[in-house]
Amino acid sequence: MSLVSVNALSQQIQQAIAAKYPVNEARAIAHGYLNMVCGINTLDILLDKAVEEPRGFAEDLSRLAAGEPLQYVTGKAYFFDRLFSLNAATLIPRPETEELVSLVLNLIGHEKKHVLDIGTGSGCIAISLALEAPQAELSAWDVAPEAIKKAKENADQLGAQVTFTQQDVFSWSGDVNTWDIIVSNPPYVLDAEKAEMEAHVLDHEPHLALFVSDEDPLVFYRVIGEMAKQRLTPDGFLCFEINRAFGEQNVALAKEQGFENIQLIKDFHGNDRMLIAQKSAH
Repeated sequence: MSLVSVNALSQQIQQAIAAKYPVNEARAIAHGYLNMVCGINTLDILLDKAVEEPRGFAEDLSRLAAGEPLQYVTGKAYFFDRLFSLNAATLIPRPETEELVSLVLNLIGHEKKHVLDIGTGSGCIAISLALEAPQAELSAWDVAPEAIKKAKENADQLGAQVTFTQQDVFSWSGDVNTWDIIVSNPPYVLDAEKAEMEAHVLDHEPHLALFVSDEDPLVFYRVIGEMAKQRLTPDGFLCFEINRAFGEQNVALAKEQGFENIQLIKDFHGNDRMLIAQKSAH
């Protein structure tokens, strides 16, 4: 196969998606594609390295041009500086969720905590915690079998010890385990917010993992909170990623459920994004 310059490939990608994205974002997508598919780094781009044209490049170009997210075209996404594999049942990991992982790592410290991740998707939260705090014991649930399958693949690929289970959180009472920390990034985008969302999210990311009904936006937080009251060890922690519009409502719910030391934490954009609550010792 003949070689082509990295910048020539980059230009092809940027031209193909120019109608969909601003210039800087198009450049970032092109560079991200070349990194994930060809292993190209910034120095390779500066040196305009010659590489083989990726297999299926024309099809990838057309998918990117149609607005399909880079992460689904490549089947890969970076999270906590590691490359995770994705499929149609898994959300693209967000930088805000990396902040949630950092918060949980602070709670784990150097102790051998038992941690459960609910709604694991690609496994990015549980796997990152397992690799950053190998002394902890990680379990993870998801209702979607395709998500569990992908999460197991990621754990194997990255060398993480996590126990994955296909489990609907609404049927949590059938599980009798206890944990020191329960963490979750559940569906929290309102159906009403669909109109404000970008097409590449709405058209491609799994709605099961994204959306919750306008009538009961805190349904997952309520159910997981009820479970945590029963299944957390005394002084255990419940850690959520939340919808920025419902920070105070999430705090009120945690208080109503009897949790203590409730913290509402902002993300790097200044939005209410994370909640930590502690179970009473008594």
